[in-house]
Parts: sequence; C-alpha cells; structure tokens
Amino acid sequence: MITQKSEPKQIRKIWIAMGTPFQANFFAPLIKELEGECDFLVTARDHDGIFSILEAKGIDYIPVGKHGGRELSSKLEAYAETIQQMVPIVEAAKPDLLLTERWPEAVRVAFGLSIPSWTIFYDERETYVNQMVFPLASKIFTPRFYNLHELLQNGVSDPERIAWFNGFHTCYLKSESEPKTTNPFRSMGLNSPVVFVRPEPEFASFFPGRKPVLEKAVELIAKEKSASVAVLPRTEAQRRHYSGMDGVTVMDNSSSDCPVQHVDIALGAAETMLMEAFVLGKPTVSAIYWPVSKPVVELHRYIDHSTDPVQIAKYVNKLLDLDEQVAFRDRASRLVRNMDNPAKMMVNEIRRINEGENANVSLVRRSKIEKYLDIIQCTSLRPLKLTHIMRDANVSHNEVKKILETLESSGLVTSQETYTGKIYQATSDGLKVLEDYRGVRQRLFAE
Repeated sequence: MITQKSEPKQIRKIWIAMGTPFQANFFAPLIKELEGECDFLVTARDHDGIFSILEAKGIDYIPVGKHGGRELSSKLEAYAETIQQMVPIVEAAKPDLLLTERWPEAVRVAFGLSIPSWTIFYDERETYVNQMVFPLASKIFTPRFYNLHELLQNGVSDPERIAWFNGFHTCYLKSESEPKTTNPFRSMGLNSPVVFVRPEPEFASFFPGRKPVLEKAVELIAKEKSASVAVLPRTEAQRRHYSGMDGVTVMDNSSSDCPVQHVDIALGAAETMLMEAFVLGKPTVSAIYWPVSKPVVELHRYIDHSTDPVQIAKYVNKLLDLDEQVAFRDRASRLVRNMDNPAKMMVNEIRRINEGENANVSLVRRSKIEKYLDIIQCTSLRPLKLTHIMRDANVSHNEVKKILETLESSGLVTSQETYTGKIYQATSDGLKVLEDYRGVRQRLFAE
C-alpha cells in the first residue's frame, strides 16, 4: 500500500523539476513571486529548447536527464539514468517540497526521499505516465473538466489530494496579458500581422503519426502574403521542413517568455500553446488531427478548428480582419476572467502552510460570517470530508453541519458522495464570494 507524504510544516526550500518549455514558463512567475521567501533548486531535462528559455529568464538550473524519445526501451533507459542523476542532487539540497507538472522520475525520487510533491493533471490520454505519477503525489492540481472516475483511472485515488481549479492549466498567464519583454518578431524583422505556428508534439506517447495537415495550411497562408508567418519547430526534422518553405521564418528557442504574447494569430497542433494563446486573448486556430484531451475539447468550443488545410487557411484569413480580432479578444476575456490561475494557487497554498496554525486557528472569537468564509476557504483548494473541514476550519461537528447545509442551499458549496464518503467543495460562486471578501479586507485594512 502506498502511503502519501504528509503536508510539510514549513516550506523553505522548493525543488522544481521541469521537463518542457511549458513548465519553464509556468513556474517562472512562481519563482519570482516567492523570491526572498523560499530558496529554489531547479532541475531541467534537455528537451525542446528548455535550457535556452531558462537562461533567457535568468533562472539557475541543473541539467538532469533527457527525453527518451518514442521507443519504449529508450524511455526506460532514460528513466533509470535520470533517477541516478537526481538522487545525489536532491539528497544534498534537502528540499521541503517538489513542484512539477508530472515528471515521473522526479516524483519517484521525491517519494523515496520522503519529500511531498505537488503535480498538475491535465491530460487523461497519458494513462501510463499518470499512473506512475499521481499515486505518489501529495497534491494534484486539477481542472474541473474531469470527474472523479476519470481521475481514478489515472491513478488519483484520494479525492482529498485534489486541488480543483476552474479553466485551463495555461491560466498562469492571466497576470501576463501585457507583454513585459521585447517583441521577438519585431527583432527578427517581421511586420504585423504575425501568424505564429507551433507544430505537432511528435515525441508524445499519444501522437499517432504525422500527417501533413499543418504544413499544407502554412504553405497556403504563406502564399497569400497577407501576414508574416513564423514557425517555432520542436525537432530538427520540423526545422528543416519549414525552412524550405517560401515566405516562412523559422524561429530558434531562445525566447524568454511565451512567444504567443506578441503575435496577432496563433495557429498550430500544439495543445498547450493554443490554450496559452486563448488565455491571452490571441485569435487562435487549431489544426489538431488526433484524439484530443478534455481541456482541448473544451477549448474547441471557443476557437476555430479543422483538419482540412484549405479550411484552416480560411479561418486564419478571416481572423486577419481587425474587427474579428477585437471580437475574439472580447469573447476570450469574458471566459478567462472566471478561470483560476493554478500557479497563483500554489503560491497561496505555500504561504498558507508557512503561516502555520495562524492560517486555521484564531484565539479571537470569530463572527458567524468569518466561520462561513473559513469553511469556503478550506474547501476552495480541494474537496474535503466533514471531519477534515471541522479540523481545518476549527468548527464543531454540529455547527459545521448546519453551516454546510446553508452554504450548499445557497450554491456556495457542493457535495458529492464517493466510495470513501461524502466530500464538500467550494463552487465558482463560493470562490467569487471569497474573492469579493478578500478585496474588501484589502481595501479596508491595507497596511
């Protein structure tokens, strides 16, 4: 039986294990915000230009491991080698917590060294990887697109370890709507409008095999000469292929931030990039031609998508119209406004832990409204059983039952019967009430 690592009493040193460019971009604002509060150990796997991104962001890192490619034997060899490299580094650093997306080697090392690990779930197709990671994770930040049965199939067996959030994992960019870095396309001599293209993830386990959908669409768009076309390839083969196209500029991997911040239109078969573009309000077109994850199913409700190169080119040409771009940004902004920033949630949870008992226990008599808000707060990050709510909110059994009934009838908390008992979770309306209350407190009691 797997015994989960308990929550750390204090978090002074954080180990962040990064394996993809998304993770470098996701954790960078977290590192910046917690500077001065925590020390960091950053390990990074050599894959898809992640080193150049970290160097451009000024983040110190230790290179560890490599991508195993598509062959199973190579993946197993890379897994074993990476663990051997990680163990002495982590043992020497003695971190209090591991943060990672879902790097199996990192989570396995953390578990073996009794280090709690926080992970992110957002792709149900990677079943084998998920089943290696999430049974060992202490906390799993998860979008509400998923239900408990789907999570159980992917190794998430304890609902109380789930930290639910609304929206996409790319909402780490919610605070980055205004670019803070130099426009890389302008420095490359590309004039607006810029169509940014990110090709397929050819090494992903769910990738069935390449089809020339995106390449043909890019050729059609470039031939129109209505926009500058920039491609950020993942592999040398992709780089060679797109370099041979007229009217197409191939980028390197040295951009210090998410390049879609500076584009006019985002096009591609890269799921995370498309979600990043949407969060930023950038007109987005999907050319994904394989079975998609649930977050992408949700994304496709709001953006144009096709597997026909001619139709894809038409969608891009439509979005070159400025009125269409404004309309897209307005629609996206309204939706993203109600989504959560999971990186910010991690920061808040780390600070809550470091506050110790003061986060949950007060010697001052609380008002009725404060008790209600404390219960919404403790169920905002993860679903909890009644006994755990009693402990975390410091409320008696009889009182907590009455409060939960009131909150549930008001639509601020929801409950669900599971195989381990009834659990409670704050709703979107409950989170909004909590947010409004925090805003009032900040205005009234700002130091």
